[in-house]
Amino acid sequence: MNPRSIWLIAASAVLTAGTGICRPPQKTPQVPAFFAKLQQTVAAAGKNAAPSLALVKIERDNDGASSQSPVRGMNFQRSSAASGVGGIVLTSKGHVLTQGLFRPDQDQRITVLIGENEYVARAVKADETLGMSIIKLDSAETFVPLDLSAGADLAVGEWAVVLKPTDEEFGYRKLVTPAVCQGEKEGIYREFILNEPLAAYPGSLVVNLSGQLVGLVDRGSVLAINDLRDDIQRLLTEMNGSKSLEDEKKMKGWLGAALVPVNKEFAKARNLSPSSLQVVHVAKDSPAATAGLRDGDLIIALNGKPLRLTGGSTLDYFTKSLHPRTGEKFTITALRADQKADYSGTFTRAPEPETLLAKDIGVTVSGITDSGFFSLDLATDQGVLVTDVIKGSPAANSGTIRQTLVSRYDVIIEMAGQPTPDLATFGKVLETIRHDHPPVVLVKYYRGRMTGYAGLNLALGEKDNGNKQ
Repeated sequence: MNPRSIWLIAASAVLTAGTGICRPPQKTPQVPAFFAKLQQTVAAAGKNAAPSLALVKIERDNDGASSQSPVRGMNFQRSSAASGVGGIVLTSKGHVLTQGLFRPDQDQRITVLIGENEYVARAVKADETLGMSIIKLDSAETFVPLDLSAGADLAVGEWAVVLKPTDEEFGYRKLVTPAVCQGEKEGIYREFILNEPLAAYPGSLVVNLSGQLVGLVDRGSVLAINDLRDDIQRLLTEMNGSKSLEDEKKMKGWLGAALVPVNKEFAKARNLSPSSLQVVHVAKDSPAATAGLRDGDLIIALNGKPLRLTGGSTLDYFTKSLHPRTGEKFTITALRADQKADYSGTFTRAPEPETLLAKDIGVTVSGITDSGFFSLDLATDQGVLVTDVIKGSPAANSGTIRQTLVSRYDVIIEMAGQPTPDLATFGKVLETIRHDHPPVVLVKYYRGRMTGYAGLNLALGEKDNGNKQ
């Protein structure tokens, strides 16, 4: 029986009792029978998902004290048998998706319960956008993965069932909590708000009364599986393709466009969606430029999905949804002169500017790229960008603890009275300083939009740079 029909029957019975209308007793639905039917429906809802439920526990210290959970707002106590966070089996080889950030380089012991069976696991992939991780069970067994292909959304007033796996304290039986959807919240992922407090159910699975997968519990709400699915699949793909942190760095791509959210009043006046981003600059030879994007274009969708939210939240949504990976394709839908068009391209690796270590004065500098000029909002591109300041060097010395004479992201535009518009010229000026060996060098720089000067005492660096004479 349809759950909504059950509720209507029960409500009809109560209303009829209050009107004084006489009906044959055998035709009047009984409230206890209704609740019995509801109980059966709730119990059956999570039956198919049960073999894929996992309870994840973590220990990070060796002194018997409580361990900090990777899930915000939770502590795992070793003495508590009920501690843990929910997870779901993704592959038959024992890859489990769980709430929180479990990183491969952390010193931690992870154990996972699936039913009454306990397994040791290791972290293999963490994702900041999802706030979730994939861990691998240390077992040659074949596991039952959860089918993520078919998901359902929750309507306001619709019932759902929260499924949380447990350990020996609860006899390894899953905790089943029925709840009603009170509304939907927009975000990077849509969130269904239930009438039950869910803070104690991180990572738990949520299904509807028909047993269809709805989503996963995160910080008191339910993230929609229909929004999560693509990112979970991407995480699995990245896990299979990554080998090291260096490989990850090489795989990271870039778009090469500076974007700003549109003003709500502007969008309303132009009859545009407030969930739009304006292109203020397209870097030369970038994937965005190759795809055909231009300054002034108005982005309204990414990979076929309309942008969400408004203001800065829209930009955050776009950035986190982009997932630029070298070699992967993208499609951006934009308006140009009120004409909508799709611009497709392929992510490439962001160009790395050439750097130069000026140990004499205590800085590492790089050339200013077209994209760096806009992303860092620099005052000028005629100079060199300070990317690092060496501790104890002439550039770092200032007589105070928290302040340095030259700071990271300063743009040096002049040194020893000579302009330094690019990295090559800076190098030539540096060679002149090394040859003349003045006791103090005056540096002119931009810090943000303000111009500043610093007198660098080169004697501070003589012992390390070999320039002592």
